[in-house]
Parts: sequence; C-alpha cells; structure tokens
Amino acid sequence: MAPPQPRERLRISPRSAVVAVALFGLTLFVMRVAAASERVIGWVFAALAITGLLHPYVAVLAKRVPRGIAVLVVAVVAVGSTTMITYAMVDGIVSEYHEVQRAAPARAAQLEQTGRFATLARDAHLAERVKRFVDEAPLRLQGGDAAAALRAAATRGVAFLATGILSLFFLLDAPSIGRAALNQVHTPSRRAQLERVTTAAIRRAFGYARGTLAMALLAGLVAWAVAAWAEAPGPAPLALWVALWDIVPLVGAVIGAIPIVALAAIDSPRRGVELSVFFLAYQAVEWLVLQRWIERRTVRLGPFATIVAAFAGLELYGVGGALIMLLAVVLAVAAMDELLPPLTAPAAGAPAAAAASAPGPSAARPNGLEVGPVGVVEVDRRRAVEHLADEI
Repeated sequence: MAPPQPRERLRISPRSAVVAVALFGLTLFVMRVAAASERVIGWVFAALAITGLLHPYVAVLAKRVPRGIAVLVVAVVAVGSTTMITYAMVDGIVSEYHEVQRAAPARAAQLEQTGRFATLARDAHLAERVKRFVDEAPLRLQGGDAAAALRAAATRGVAFLATGILSLFFLLDAPSIGRAALNQVHTPSRRAQLERVTTAAIRRAFGYARGTLAMALLAGLVAWAVAAWAEAPGPAPLALWVALWDIVPLVGAVIGAIPIVALAAIDSPRRGVELSVFFLAYQAVEWLVLQRWIERRTVRLGPFATIVAAFAGLELYGVGGALIMLLAVVLAVAAMDELLPPLTAPAAGAPAAAAASAPGPSAARPNGLEVGPVGVVEVDRRRAVEHLADEI
C-alpha cells in the first residue's frame, strides 16, 4: 500500500495579511480618486493628444524663431482653423433650421386645407402642433431652459480653457519633460532602448493620426463640394459628418455620405445613383492609394480595431474620448511593433534550421518587421512573447 501523500497547506503570515489588506485599500482609494478626477484626467489626455499632433510643426518653426513664438503661431493657426470649421457648421445648421421653422407649419396648414387627410389633420390640430414643435426644438436640443444652457456652456468653456492651457504648457516644455522622464531610468542601455522605442512609436502613431486627419479633411472638402453641387440642405454639417466617419478605414466615407446621397435622391433618383457611384469610387481610391501610402510610412490599423476603439471611447467620454481612444490604440500597436523581434521566413521546402542560418535577402515590411523572400509566415508566438517580456 502506497504511503499517503502529504497535504499542502497554504500558510499566510500576519505580515502578508496586513500587506494584502493595505494593497486592497490602496487600490480602492486610487480607483475612487480616479473616478472623482475623471474630468481632469480627460483634460490631460486631450492636451497630450493635441501636443503630439502639433509638436512637429512647433519643432520645425522653433529652428527659425524662439520656441515661444513658434508655439504661439501654431496655436493661432490651429484655433483659427477650428473656429472657421465650427462657424461654418453652426451657420449651416441654423440657416437650415430657420428654413424648417418657416416651411413646416406652412406645409401642415396646407395639409389641413386640401388633400386626402385634410379632415384628420384638422382634427389633430396638425399645424398648431408642428409650429409648437419647431419652436420648442431648440430648448430640447440645448437640454433645458436658458439657465441650463448657460451652465452647460460654462462647463464646456472651462474644459476648453483648461485643455488649451495644458496644451500650451506641454508644447512649451515638451523636450524637457521628455528628458526628465527618460532620466528616471538609471541604466544607460535600458534608457537608450526606451528612448528608441518610445520615440519611434510616438513618431509613427502620431504620423498615422496626422495622416488620417488630413485624409478626413480632404473627404470633408470633397463632400462639401458634392453636397453644394447637388443642392443638398446644410452642406457644411453634412461634410463634417463625412469627415468624422472617414476616420474609419475601408467603409467610413461611404457610410458618412449616405445622408448626402439620400437627400439628393429625394429630388432626383438618378442623381442619387450618380453620387453613390462617385463616393464608392472615392472610397476605393482613398483605400488603395491614400490609406496604404500612410500605412507604409507609419503603422497599419485595421477597420475592426478602429471601430472598437472609437465606440469604446465614445461610450466613455463622447466624441473627444473616441478620438483619444483611437490614438491610444494606434500608439499601442506602434509600440508593440517596435518591441516585437524581426520575423524571418524559411525558403519553401527547405528545413527550418537551414533557412534560419541562411543569410538570404530580406525585404522591409511597412510595419518595420522583416520577411524572407517568400513573404510572411506563421509567427513563433512563444518566442515573440518571451522577447517582449525581456524588453519590458
């Protein structure tokens, strides 16, 4: 009869129990502070994103003029451009709404006088209801009465002011902040490696973001011209809608152009078909030419990751949160691409060891990895993860 196996017992010392309870309490405290500071944390992340997008232009100007003047020039251009776009959008919405306020009650009154449903419209007091609805719509959109609108405007004003001040601070002191952060790593080799990885990841991630925003701006301008040509109501808001959707690769411009196509098809179905073909062709050119040109020089991010990141950020912090979350995902992908080891592919039919020892030619991939002459092969995931752990 085999001797009984000894039972293993978990023993927790008093010191370990105290440390565990203290860590649990500290975790709850940090989570509570983070929840209470959610708005301030959002301002900081927004300022960091703005700094990353504008820093290259400041660096170029700082070679010719003092850095403070360079920051001022870039800030004025950025604020002026944003103000012009916002004014065009708001002006288009206001003008079209005034047209609705004029036309909708008149059309309802006409329905009460003539037509198949005239009696039903009169019994329902359609004209009176429509007029009351269009008059009360601004109050509903602004979320309440004038006092509530003023409170909301004040809150947004404080957020914009705080984000702007933080952005100016980061732009002015970005080099010194970066050096101070790197100096926290005392080992020279690790500090050099950290500097290389972070510099490359930030350059590629924000390069992708700037290229995507430029592509979205181009899509918005094209959509504005097409909407104005098609005589669609509110071309500026429609163009902004297309530009926001254009951030999503592969399908964004087509989805954003649906309102323009629908409004054009109401007056002329043929024109709606023509605009559909035009936006499909534009999306194909954007994906095959512009998107791939940006990805070859920065990093590749597929539609799935883009959509998931955008909706997650939208749920957390609105449109600004969606953009910041998308930028964070791009930054993470670029950092992983810098940290993972180069991958090589063995020649077809050759043993893996012989292919690994052979020096053969290799081509640079757009994302910084190297592949053999036969293309990308299956990744040795275990080796890659071990190398990543060593790098971190």
